[in-house]
Amino acid sequence: MLNTRGTKLVVDLAEECKNLDLLVYVSTAYCHLKEALLQEKIYDPPADPHKIIKCCEYMEEKIVEQMTKRILMDAPNTYAYTKALAEGLVSEKMDKIPSIILRPSVIIPIWKEPIAGWTDNINGPTGILIAAGKGVLRTMWCKSNTYADFVPVDIVANAILLSTWNYVGRKDHEKRVYNLTSSAEFKVTWQEIIDIGTSLVEKVPLNGMVWYPGGSMKDSKMVHNICVFLYHTIPAYFLDAIIVLAGHKPILKRVQDRISKGFEVFEYYANNQWDFVSTNILSLRHVVSETEKDRFCIHGDDLDLHTYFEACIRSARIYVLKEMPDTLPGAIKHARRMYWLDKFVQALFWYFVMYMIYSYSTTVSSVVDSAWDSTKGFVTPSIMGSEQSTLN
Repeated sequence: MLNTRGTKLVVDLAEECKNLDLLVYVSTAYCHLKEALLQEKIYDPPADPHKIIKCCEYMEEKIVEQMTKRILMDAPNTYAYTKALAEGLVSEKMDKIPSIILRPSVIIPIWKEPIAGWTDNINGPTGILIAAGKGVLRTMWCKSNTYADFVPVDIVANAILLSTWNYVGRKDHEKRVYNLTSSAEFKVTWQEIIDIGTSLVEKVPLNGMVWYPGGSMKDSKMVHNICVFLYHTIPAYFLDAIIVLAGHKPILKRVQDRISKGFEVFEYYANNQWDFVSTNILSLRHVVSETEKDRFCIHGDDLDLHTYFEACIRSARIYVLKEMPDTLPGAIKHARRMYWLDKFVQALFWYFVMYMIYSYSTTVSSVVDSAWDSTKGFVTPSIMGSEQSTLN
């Protein structure tokens, strides 16, 4: 309840401030998920935030955890639910407090400045590219043609500054809600993200690649679950067994469990689609000078996805995985070895399949021939005996 209760405390503090210029609340574009098209307006919270806060304060933590699913109702997770409640707390005081609400979508690494590709977490596409690049992610339950909404963190920061300036500096008090989204202009499918990541494997591989990156997205959850068992669970146990025999602690099963837990949230968003109206934030592009437009960039006119994701992977190697640039040549050599190992195992697998088919067909053929011979040997004497009886 930190998102909700913390917001309430901030709103209470703002209400006591005598010379407050503006309270900017950063929400999320994915907090009113019942809306297929999210407008730049206030929506009713899913419940009374004050009552929810009191319930959580008075009840023990174990009881709250047991009641979580019932409290959430149709909400997919606590983050979206508490953000929606927090919006309700801000909106109910908008008549008394100068405030605006910003709803960024999935925030991804820096696009331009100060450091291209920088991030301190593995949320969004970066986490997918890292997991796939390490070779531990082989299957995803996701429709390949669906798209999510992503916004680089520097664009979000610029949008916060410009929307604040628009309210305080330009005295534009009509615009109170801003959707900081990109899908109205850039629709990047999950398949495109995977394809870009695949194209960068040989150029910017990750250290300690467990297997050569591969796999695919599955439209069917049943097929995906089968692939998880074959390509995730079994290899994790097998490699952990080797690690234990080598005298080290097992790690891959724990990694796979973390990936599975993270994808429980991801799959909901990846297999559903939302659209957003971003009229208010787009209008700010037309009220700034050319210098300000470049300095406080909130557009993607010169965005090159391939260059951007390459910067993301390079930065993730350094700032998230602590893999320094001098380790890249060794990672490239290791990736090439894993590539040929992958091809060898695939060839071995298909040889085994063909061998089993051949052995099965040979066995079946032998059984059929044997059955035919035995039948022929059984029937012939009877026929001959009847013919001889007739002749006699």
